Amino acid sequence: MTRTELFTRIRDVAAVDGAERWFTGDIRRSVPWLEAEEGRVSASQYYVVTGRGGAGGVLASCYRIPHTAAHRTYAPWDVLVGEPVVGLIGRLTRDDERQAAGTALADLRSRVPAAETDALAVVTPGCVLSGVTVPPHLSASQRHRELRELVAGVEELADAKGLPVVEFGHVGEGVDDGALRGVLAERGYVAVEVGADAVLDAHYSDLEEYFGSFHSHRRKVLRKERSRFLAEEPVVSVHGPDGLTADLVDLQLARYRRYGHAAHAVSVRDRFARAAAIPGLNVLRADSEAGAIGFVGFYEDRATRRIVPRLGAFAREGTAGYFNLAYYELVSRAARLGGMQIHYGDSTYRAKVSRGCRLTRLTTYLRAADPELHRAFADAAEVRTRLEAGEISAAMEHRGVRK
Repeated sequence: MTRTELFTRIRDVAAVDGAERWFTGDIRRSVPWLEAEEGRVSASQYYVVTGRGGAGGVLASCYRIPHTAAHRTYAPWDVLVGEPVVGLIGRLTRDDERQAAGTALADLRSRVPAAETDALAVVTPGCVLSGVTVPPHLSASQRHRELRELVAGVEELADAKGLPVVEFGHVGEGVDDGALRGVLAERGYVAVEVGADAVLDAHYSDLEEYFGSFHSHRRKVLRKERSRFLAEEPVVSVHGPDGLTADLVDLQLARYRRYGHAAHAVSVRDRFARAAAIPGLNVLRADSEAGAIGFVGFYEDRATRRIVPRLGAFAREGTAGYFNLAYYELVSRAARLGGMQIHYGDSTYRAKVSRGCRLTRLTTYLRAADPELHRAFADAAEVRTRLEAGEISAAMEHRGVRK
């Protein structure tokens, strides 16, 4: 048995002596953030910790994801052979490549029965951070030892709960994630590339300096988007949580449905209430005489110089209103604060890279208890990784728009 301990509420973890070592960093790993997610991704969540009573110790936030879960982001079947893969295949430019990939996907689906993919997922919901928190003061050897204990403890928990799959989602490329990747590789996990985290280093004195960082043609495009937006004479304002007004519920709901998410007004209102429960929520919105043009709900983590968008919807997706609210207004705000990193998460890479974002690849690690299913996971992971890598590489070619 490992020397881990199990909790079912993050508030109980926070009461442990020395627990501040897990919660003094990124807002997305804070107690309010994790508490706001309890009961949303899954009906049950668990927190596994190591090193109780010592100066070390690491923390994992875990969620039970049955194959029937309504929340599909972390469902292993979806990760490996679901709609994200279908979307990637659909964006292939050659007919023969699409046909070959579609045939491979059909074969993989026959080998990955959804009913056998109930999982314990280690994630940080609502963002693209991994679900493992490592105190910054640990040495390399301490980090490795604690992570080995943690992963073993998570596997024991999955076995005790009758869950045949263990998943560590959205593992990035940082030092701590690197140590986690090493431990997961040691234990035979399958690695699948699931996207990239887009970050804009918005360290500009004003919006004009930001525009000036691009080559001439791109600069003209961005300024034209800005001019079209300003020509509508929008009223741009920033509010606290009270800015999440009733009219924005329908706007957010329409956006979710536009992207194929199962949602309804009650779930959107719940999402708004949970976001408002996390201290520091700001709501940037633009209004015209006809009503709301769009909004972005975000947090300013001034201690770590981060802006973290959480919610957002726009009356006309892909228009000047979208780009001005999601990018240019936030860049202006970052400039007023002396420079910040703006974290945009995954998806729509080309739009993000062409507006200055850098991409950090994200990998999810899976392990099935059944050896045959695990082999099928490995084959499916190879297909999705190849597709994701192509998508990300194509977007990164747009780096040439910067000086």
